[in-house]
Amino acid sequence: MGYLRCLMGGLVAGLLCMVTVGAVHGAETRQVLVLNSYHPGYVWADSVTEGLRSVFDAEGSSLRVSFEYMDTKRYQPEEIFETLKEVYRLKYHAVSFDVIIAADNNALDFLLLYRDALFGRTPVVFCGINGFYDAMIEGHTGYTGVAEDYDLKGTLDLALTMHPTSRHVAYVSGASTSSRINRKRLLDLIPAYAGRVTFIDLSLMPIADMKRALGTLPDDTLILYLSYYLGPNGLRLTVAESTALVFEHSRLPIYSPWEYTLGSGVLGGMMLSGRTQAEEAAEIALTILNGTPPESIPVMRHTAIHPIFDYNLLRYFSIPHNALPQDSIIRNEPVTVYYRYQYVIWATVLFLIYQSITIVVLMRIIARRKRAEAREKALEGQLRQSQKIEALGTFAGGIAHDFNNILGAITTCTELAAEEMGAGTPAHEDLTHVLKAAQRGKSLVSQILAFSTNKDQEKQPVEMTQLLKECTHLLTTSIPSTIDVRLNLQAASGLVLADPNQIHQVIMNLCTNASHAVENQKGRIEITLDAVSLDEKAPRVHPDLSPGRYSRLTVRDNGEGIAPEVVDRIFDPFFTTRKESGGTGLGLSMSHGIVKSHQGAITVASHPGRGTIFAVYLPCAHGELALKIGDRAGVERPGRGRILLVDDDEQMIYGTEKMLCRMGYEVDAYTGSLAALKAVRTHPRRFDLLLTDHMMPYLNGMELANEVRTLCPQISIILCSGFQDALGDLSKETLAHHGIHGFLKKPFRRTELGKTIARILKS
Repeated sequence: MGYLRCLMGGLVAGLLCMVTVGAVHGAETRQVLVLNSYHPGYVWADSVTEGLRSVFDAEGSSLRVSFEYMDTKRYQPEEIFETLKEVYRLKYHAVSFDVIIAADNNALDFLLLYRDALFGRTPVVFCGINGFYDAMIEGHTGYTGVAEDYDLKGTLDLALTMHPTSRHVAYVSGASTSSRINRKRLLDLIPAYAGRVTFIDLSLMPIADMKRALGTLPDDTLILYLSYYLGPNGLRLTVAESTALVFEHSRLPIYSPWEYTLGSGVLGGMMLSGRTQAEEAAEIALTILNGTPPESIPVMRHTAIHPIFDYNLLRYFSIPHNALPQDSIIRNEPVTVYYRYQYVIWATVLFLIYQSITIVVLMRIIARRKRAEAREKALEGQLRQSQKIEALGTFAGGIAHDFNNILGAITTCTELAAEEMGAGTPAHEDLTHVLKAAQRGKSLVSQILAFSTNKDQEKQPVEMTQLLKECTHLLTTSIPSTIDVRLNLQAASGLVLADPNQIHQVIMNLCTNASHAVENQKGRIEITLDAVSLDEKAPRVHPDLSPGRYSRLTVRDNGEGIAPEVVDRIFDPFFTTRKESGGTGLGLSMSHGIVKSHQGAITVASHPGRGTIFAVYLPCAHGELALKIGDRAGVERPGRGRILLVDDDEQMIYGTEKMLCRMGYEVDAYTGSLAALKAVRTHPRRFDLLLTDHMMPYLNGMELANEVRTLCPQISIILCSGFQDALGDLSKETLAHHGIHGFLKKPFRRTELGKTIARILKS
């Protein structure tokens, strides 16, 4: 705590000058302090903030509103009140507030203890107070506000009306202060329902016991959710996590008297809105600012409460809208994609039209340029091609790091947004498509680097059927419409162990050759995929083949065919029959080398005037598929430990830090390696793991790892990088020599990050 006070004091010192200057130059501006009991991101706290802003923002520059979050969901009042008192004293000793808003019980308790010492007799307006009674503010002047008078009885009556055959009511609550207050209110109501329903107590249960109890509830049971954010063992859950836990393990109707619980399993209730409470409190604050003494404003005990239901849960339990009370409000009801995103859709359509026109023009320009270059000497053409590839390699290597950082930020933030939205919402589906596009961007960078550097890529299980569909689509958009392209997929599974980029190149080379063979006539190209089993007679098909099961790709055209005297030379480098039209003689020779490197074979059969058939044999990889399917991660467990996160890209830091926090880790994030190193020097035993980018100014990831390991030998280290062309220099031996336990390529997904950290911290 002493260190925390010193640190906060230093941070606050710089703010005091600005506050003082603001006080001098804005003497007519009225000052409002909002003291929120909880933390940003907590659903109730955010709804209160939204309600206050909706009223205060309308006042324009005449109000200056300061927001403070006490974070008492994660720290008990007795742990933090004294520290907060010192921070607020340093921060606001030169500020005279005109009114203070206290959101929820802990903020009110803090002000009842310290208001006079910190802020004099500044009027206080409270809201969201559980279990309010007049004696709470007795003996304190200048206090008024809105009591959180939620309708627990109305919610229970509504639930029993909606489900008249129910015979049991199970109530769920945790160990927090608000849970105890809510549970006591229910216990006072239970005698009134004697003989009508039986109440089942699921209070103060550890999560494992809670799951078992929920799974054994009778079918004619309703669940009353009274908040379960703090378990008896100290485990804390978010609103979404706790409500989802109850629903997933019971699949029974869940009711609650608070609107912020909707979205992850609660069906509905006579619900109180945190935003509405805050708006009412803000109006009271404005009344006080306009001269009304707070003592003359009575505490509001009845706020707006409505029957509110979740659209998705109504559908799940097959409850029609006409069965709801007349004044019901339905949340999360989907709006048509076009209505919600019509401006985005039209902008996208116009952009695609413009892009398509640009692509067509560029393709025509490129086609003309290729025809002109084809008339030059073969050697000059090859030299230019080599220079272009070299330039592309330099360019691709240079942009890969920054581009992968961008993709990494997109991936992490989109995963976080998708998790916030919840499955089944229209926006969640859109975010899923964004994630798929980011993964395609990652694959595109890898393809450019592979092509430009001419390095062998790691082989992986490749689904030939999907690859052929993509190639066919690409082919049909780039050849004359007079050529009929037919795709015939006969194989039950076209899975092969291969480099997808190289196999893509083979398919396009064969199909492009076929299109040239029929380009001056009404042609036809047939692409067929089937599976064949070759026995000991396999060498008769091709000398390079061994017995086994193969995926066979056949490309057939009805062109003029290949002359018999040149058939044996078509796979020779630089041999071509199309020198006058720009042929280089490299396509088939490269295809032959790629197929052979995959332990396969390529054959050709041609008859002049009857067309040509190319057949590619690639070994099937059914065993690899079984391995991939079986190797699935289990349910993600909450992470434990403190992580030092270092990356010079602010967007990457933002998304990764938030993702790690949601996994359960404590995170200290820095955008500079020197600042991170200073943090380790200050507290060498504070961190369990260092997650650092590689390419950074001052100290790169390897250098930072060396320095940190010297100060903290026991720390685990994970290195990540978007500069994939540098990976050849980072062998496993090199990483181990520098004490690095894992390596991640940007952009990485949440599952990849979580599994890597869990494996390393467990080992």
